[in-house]
Amino acid sequence: MPELRFIQTDFSYADFSTSVSPALERALEKGESPGTVVLNIFREGSFTIGVLEDPEKSVDLDYCRREGIVVRRRQNPGGAVWGPPGGGMIVFYLNTGEPWVPLTSVKEAFQKGVPELAASLSRLFSIPAVYRPLNDVEVKGRKLVATSARLENGILTLRYVINLVPTDRDILDRAIRVAPEKIQDKKIKEIGARFTCLEAEAGRKISEADLDGLLVEVVERTFGPALHLKPGTLTDSEKIYAAEYQKAFTAEAWFYANSERLRFADRPAGAVVSEGRHKAPAGLIRVTLLIQANRIRDLIITGDFHPSPHQVIQDMETALKGKACDPEPVGLEIKKLFERPDVEIPGTTADDFLSAFKRAWS
Repeated sequence: MPELRFIQTDFSYADFSTSVSPALERALEKGESPGTVVLNIFREGSFTIGVLEDPEKSVDLDYCRREGIVVRRRQNPGGAVWGPPGGGMIVFYLNTGEPWVPLTSVKEAFQKGVPELAASLSRLFSIPAVYRPLNDVEVKGRKLVATSARLENGILTLRYVINLVPTDRDILDRAIRVAPEKIQDKKIKEIGARFTCLEAEAGRKISEADLDGLLVEVVERTFGPALHLKPGTLTDSEKIYAAEYQKAFTAEAWFYANSERLRFADRPAGAVVSEGRHKAPAGLIRVTLLIQANRIRDLIITGDFHPSPHQVIQDMETALKGKACDPEPVGLEIKKLFERPDVEIPGTTADDFLSAFKRAWS
């Protein structure tokens, strides 16, 4: 009978995302640990931003510093996410080579996994939770669950950040910076008003037993009743890895890796910075170009989409450096990357990326 280790923790969202989570991925990849599901309840509030984001464009860092709110850049993709005190997340760490794992791509993780979570929430809490592609669970148009997925070297991490408790909408409205394109198709424009929580929808407090029941049902719906949940704890090696990642992922070089301040630090005289944004079904694609003599001297591709492997975005940047600001050569290089058999960027097309470049040139 296949087994899935179950661990319950109470780290802040930022600490979990930048220490425990990458440690579990590493241990599973090295064959030192089994497939695992974690239920983590946040002991304090914090933000994380996705691995592909520029923190200075996704979060008001000055506001967060004044309020003493921790902001970290995680290893997983997606957008800026607030983890309030008392909020929680369910995270799966899976080896896609295992025969009992039905999710073998980021697209499958979203299209098969997230609807099962929505169905479980609906049944257990009598709420009209629905899956909204690409990767959200909503109730009456308001976000209840933010989801991200990472697939590297055969290891799939599927994260469900569940809004369990009411959050301070002022924090969301003041901290999260949203490009106009991101909300152009939303009926509710204010950030705080676009979120709901399980307590409000269910009309009652959510107990630990409720969350245990939710996790068990999600596991059964996603993987079948034959999968056995085995309670466990972090191993000694996972704790060592977590400490290493905590040090690495709190360094400024990691945090600002996609920022203009770091990437364009040696901007030459005469070079200009131009930005283009495009909203694809998967999320926002942002292209920031350093242009000189009508050529792309350097560039930063950021956003809240979910590429696999992550390296493909760096490959795209490398391929486009030095190219003329012309849709034909740029579009050709982007198309080549999309045609690679190892590349998956669900909810986007080569034309979506090219649209962002075109807007940077206009």
